[in-house]
Amino acid sequence: MSIRLTILCENSVDRVSPYGLLGEHGFACHLQTPHGNFLFDTGGGMTIMTNAELLGIDFSKVKGIMFSHGHFDHTGGLKQVLEKTGPLPIYAHPDLFNERYSNNGGKTRDIGIPWPRVELEKLGAEFFLHEGPYEVAPGLLLSGAVPRVNKQETGDPNLLVLSDQKKQVTDPLQDDLSLFINTDKGLVILLGCAHAGLLNIIDHAIKVTGQERIHMVLGGTHLKFCSEEQMTATLKRLEELDIDKIGAAHCTGLRGARMLAERFGERFFSASVGVEIDL
Repeated sequence: MSIRLTILCENSVDRVSPYGLLGEHGFACHLQTPHGNFLFDTGGGMTIMTNAELLGIDFSKVKGIMFSHGHFDHTGGLKQVLEKTGPLPIYAHPDLFNERYSNNGGKTRDIGIPWPRVELEKLGAEFFLHEGPYEVAPGLLLSGAVPRVNKQETGDPNLLVLSDQKKQVTDPLQDDLSLFINTDKGLVILLGCAHAGLLNIIDHAIKVTGQERIHMVLGGTHLKFCSEEQMTATLKRLEELDIDKIGAAHCTGLRGARMLAERFGERFFSASVGVEIDL
């Protein structure tokens, strides 16, 4: 099955040409597949339209959008995309619209999806919200909620959610989803932010797909915010799996990217805006 992935939104820009590509804090990936074209996340809304036009991505051919989770830097471009495409199915977890906050540096700010559901539905968004794994198209399996089983991965205490009692509590981010792509080269794991933990996501991918051969891990790994114990365990596991390619983006951070590059050499690449991957 021939698939092309194109990074539309990311913190950095890789390509010199075409001129005018923009970076932003966020992530979005376009998937061109034999079963139609899809978006995985939409970035923060500042760059997706400009970058798509420059990269020759035609949103009129998009059949659906998948969301990794409900933070603004992954969902902020949805309204603009819908205004361009018209009605589309949206695939995500039921917690997509939870009220979310960040408390980094002692300052609390709203980081949830910036658009009310009713406003998006008026633009044609049809939400398909599933807790478990969901096959969006043949060979494209949205992970569903990922079990948290590895003790090294403890989540981010600075990310908060509004409880039923209207109090801010640590966000378990049960809606953190990844996309498992079945290819002739092996399994490709496309990440949004990996809030569920890369170790947990890999274990879940192998379990639900039945595939142990992982060709590529691509996207935001959240290693920027992890402990030394988690970093060590993650690098070890990736090495054990003998993964062909590791594409770091977004919340991997400079420290995480450097350590991945040092460990995996030519197998590592930066998944910046403009990067195209043929599977």
